[in-house]
Amino acid sequence: MARKLTKEVQYVRLSEKRIREIEDLVASWPYETRAFMRARLKQYKPPSDFVNAVLDRILSLFMAAAKRKFNVLKDPEILTDWPKRFEISGQTNPQEAWNKILEKELSAKDYIFLLALLDRELTDVHIPAELQDLFAKIYRAHIRKEYISDPSVPKAPLLLVVGPSGSGKTATITQAIDKVIFANETFAQIDLEQKKEELLAEEPFWKTIDQIDPTLSREIAIRRKIKFYKRLSRVPLLKTILKKRIGRSLSELEEQGILVDASMVTPNDFQTALAGEPGNYFKKSLGDPRRTSIRHIEEAHSAFGRANARESGGVERQQRTLIDTSNIVLDEIINGSRDCLLIATTDQPEKFDPAIYRRFVEKGKIINIADYWENPENLKEVVHLELIRHDIRVGLPDDVFCPTAAVCMPPQDLQRAVEKIYVIFDERTLKVIPSYVRKLIDSVIEIKGGFRPEYLDDSLLVRHAFELVAKNSYGDLFGKVVDRMDRHLKWDEYVGGVKDVFSEMANNCLSYGVSEEKGVVLNGPPGSGKTFLVRAWLSENDDIHDISAGLTALQDPLNPIDGSVENLEKLYDVAKMIAPTVVFFDEGDALAPRRSASGGSPADKLTNTFLNLIDGEIPLNRVFTVLTTNRLDILDPALIRSKRLKVMEISGDLRKKDIAEIIEGSIAGIPLAPDLGVDAVMESAQGICNTPADYAAFVEKACSLRSTEYAVLLKLRSLGEGASEEDMVNFVKFNFKTLVGILDAVDAPQKIRSLVKEDPIGFLHQYDKIIELLAWIKDVKEYPLMPSHLKSARREISQSPVKKSKVQLDEFLVAELSQEPQVGFIIGAGASDVAGVLLPIATSLTYNLGAEKVMVTGAVSPSAPATAELDMAVKMTQQSAQEALTMVENYLQELDSKVSMSRLAGDFLEHYTIHHQLLSASYNVGGPSAGYALALNTLSTLLFMPVYNDFGITGAPWTKGVKRGEVGGSVIIGGHKKKTQKVLLHLRRMFMPLQNYKDLELDFLENYWLQGKDVLGVTNFGDLVPEVMYFGEDYEKILFELIDMRIEYKLRKFQGNKPNQGIKKEILTKKQLLKDQAENEILSRLNALRTYLRTPERDPHISLEEIFRQRGKRNIKTLFVTLMSYFQNRKSKLLTDKIKT
Repeated sequence: MARKLTKEVQYVRLSEKRIREIEDLVASWPYETRAFMRARLKQYKPPSDFVNAVLDRILSLFMAAAKRKFNVLKDPEILTDWPKRFEISGQTNPQEAWNKILEKELSAKDYIFLLALLDRELTDVHIPAELQDLFAKIYRAHIRKEYISDPSVPKAPLLLVVGPSGSGKTATITQAIDKVIFANETFAQIDLEQKKEELLAEEPFWKTIDQIDPTLSREIAIRRKIKFYKRLSRVPLLKTILKKRIGRSLSELEEQGILVDASMVTPNDFQTALAGEPGNYFKKSLGDPRRTSIRHIEEAHSAFGRANARESGGVERQQRTLIDTSNIVLDEIINGSRDCLLIATTDQPEKFDPAIYRRFVEKGKIINIADYWENPENLKEVVHLELIRHDIRVGLPDDVFCPTAAVCMPPQDLQRAVEKIYVIFDERTLKVIPSYVRKLIDSVIEIKGGFRPEYLDDSLLVRHAFELVAKNSYGDLFGKVVDRMDRHLKWDEYVGGVKDVFSEMANNCLSYGVSEEKGVVLNGPPGSGKTFLVRAWLSENDDIHDISAGLTALQDPLNPIDGSVENLEKLYDVAKMIAPTVVFFDEGDALAPRRSASGGSPADKLTNTFLNLIDGEIPLNRVFTVLTTNRLDILDPALIRSKRLKVMEISGDLRKKDIAEIIEGSIAGIPLAPDLGVDAVMESAQGICNTPADYAAFVEKACSLRSTEYAVLLKLRSLGEGASEEDMVNFVKFNFKTLVGILDAVDAPQKIRSLVKEDPIGFLHQYDKIIELLAWIKDVKEYPLMPSHLKSARREISQSPVKKSKVQLDEFLVAELSQEPQVGFIIGAGASDVAGVLLPIATSLTYNLGAEKVMVTGAVSPSAPATAELDMAVKMTQQSAQEALTMVENYLQELDSKVSMSRLAGDFLEHYTIHHQLLSASYNVGGPSAGYALALNTLSTLLFMPVYNDFGITGAPWTKGVKRGEVGGSVIIGGHKKKTQKVLLHLRRMFMPLQNYKDLELDFLENYWLQGKDVLGVTNFGDLVPEVMYFGEDYEKILFELIDMRIEYKLRKFQGNKPNQGIKKEILTKKQLLKDQAENEILSRLNALRTYLRTPERDPHISLEEIFRQRGKRNIKTLFVTLMSYFQNRKSKLLTDKIKT
């Protein structure tokens, strides 16, 4: 370990005139010259002062001593002109040339004083006066062992310095240790002997200096003694014999240095892969406990950080050894058995082990370095240092160091500048730290060529300056994340009303200073336009910076968690500097995942930091945060609570008008075939496109096929101009698919196409005919987008791994849609993350297969990758089917309270099972939301009533109602908008819970009303049944009239036209009429079923259809059988009585 002496006072004896000359010389040099000359002086070793003194004394016997003058050092032209330096010095080696010049113009004493003066002037780190005073007291109390009863001095030599990254902890503490404890103080001392001679020359010869100036006489005597004892201390034998006497005498005369073992300890000094060794290495780095030492522990949280008690890995074991060793070492320091001043610096005190942190609190002292920069006097010195570095002096105009106004600033201007800096940092919610302040001043000077306080009033200038600060501070990160988003869009290209809400929130935050608008979480499926929305807004706001980053951009491979946290903090510092700023995180759920229940997960630190940045002690100002996610469930809930980020749903749901706008924008400027328009493109994309990105990608694919075909067409023509047969064969081989696409596009004769497809090389045999067929295409404008391009684009997209299974499933489901009303067949609706899904359900009565009265099965093999998830979905759907049966029984009970419907159903189902068949691929979207569909199919199957085939339905009903007569009240479900889009793509009507219906936008509904389609809110099962069951042609006519009238009424009301109140009344009348007829029919069928079950000689093999078809006949026959049985019994009784008589 390095051992060095603590500070000593060094006096240099110079004449008053020489002192002034050296001070004036330094004052005349600009900052760069001072730094340059200090480097030269440190590389120069002056001749011994003793040798010079002897030579000067000998030469003085023969000639007058030559005075040293600053000829070269005072001339800036020579200082910067190396040929002249070589000429003056007579040396060709640069270093020797400088040595010759310095030797000529500086004595050894001049050299010492000049170097000390330059060191003082070139100090680049300001030590706050309060900190300097504290270190001086600690030095005297714990290094020099002086008794000090000052309460500000810690009881034990333990000091913990905390502060945010970049606040100057390490630089300030290092400089404080060096300046207060180790840096020698060099003072120019007037030659007292010369002064004595000057005084005696004016007095009579008998007078002594004691009589004339006793103070001067005493000072001369003290210096002589110091000089004498120092000379003795350099004599080898005498310094050993008279060690105590010399030491005591020098201590009495002036403060002497102490040998101290001082060094900095970093994590590299003790972190090792060897188990159990980090503690030993750490203890070893602190040195010999018996020697006075100073240790600066950098990144102290690495040594003193708490270990995770739940983990037992090698890293945690090593950390525990560090903690154990640290506790022992700190106790040694506290009880005095280790003579060490321990100064720890960290920006993460929260990671400290509680026992270690408590020792610093109770026995040592904790300092927050950032607190010092809240003192304007300290900040003033920081600004002053930066101004000096740019040769801007602070002083009055008549000051000797202020020759011109351009390089001099009055003290009051410096004070004003500091006040403005506090305001600027407060507006940006930036912490005031020296590095940022100095770089801001430096950037302003770089832009303006000087500095005046008024420059800080220019907001554009300050923003530009802060951009330079951010680049200089975080160059790598700045280049990776700032202004990286593609802005080649127009705001009008984004369709959907959600953009107006987003724009309002962003403007409130960035332009109007509404602090409550901190940001937004855009939640929606992939491709729904979340990123597109942000890009479109930024494209129209050029004055707003963007910062775009993901977790990978923030991660440090060597330190994934802490590195990400540090970079996240830096990122937001950059955002504050260059504000107004939009900070965009794609896949934000990876950045702020839900924290673990125990709070011990390493990833929790990243989430905690993010939450603190969004809504911490220092709130953000003019920084708008945008996160995108399609997994809102794994995002930490605290992030989206009140006063943090708001959630906006970007579902990607599109009206027909929106789709048309996307397609129109995508095909703008592209020629279209005569029979091709927006509607044709929209129809081609149907089934494979759900989101804005899907439609844009579809059109882009079709257009790219057209462009490729035209390029190949041009190449094909050029082949006839002297190309070899081999070249032509290769061309056909490698472009065969595109060539076939060209033939399809121009609708070539089927014969040519067949020949080409059968024999690709045979294409060349048809070359002349094909060229003639394509002769009409002169340029790209004459080769429009064709229907064949749309077909090819659809085919290629639907064959992609992502789309293939979905397209096949949709085609299968559409093919299975019922062509007419059927008993026990209904279309339910589910929703995946991306789109709605049709859910056909077929229900039948089957002979009893087991104890269960309800059974659910799937029609195709499971496509879900996780069997466990599929099993759970099956159980949920099975449960919904059982609840549907209960709800149907309750509904029927409300219609006829005199009959026990549960007993009736139980008797009927004694030998039957209700079998619901679903696609197992649709289980993921079934479950509770299929409740209404299962209930309707159950009712349809039990009473053999056909279900209409023109509607889809979603919703989960209660088995009871909120009030009597309203069994099967609706329960709100999710994904209703996506389900509606999917159903109304193929069917006319969509039913959903009333609360979900109210959540739909009127613009969304109008799009369907204009197409003669409708969405209806369900309040209870009783209102739903009359709308969906088929009870004959007369009933159907009334129902269809009701549907048309209802759509017309809604459309007129939405468009602002006052609807005819007579229509509303007629709608209610027809609705009640249908309800009465439906309930009467249901009661009639129930009675028929009950009669059948009560008939002793009933046919067990008769079908339900036959039971209900023969309702009237069966009633007459039943009456006849009953009467015949009565008379037969009567006759038997009379005969018995007669026999007895």
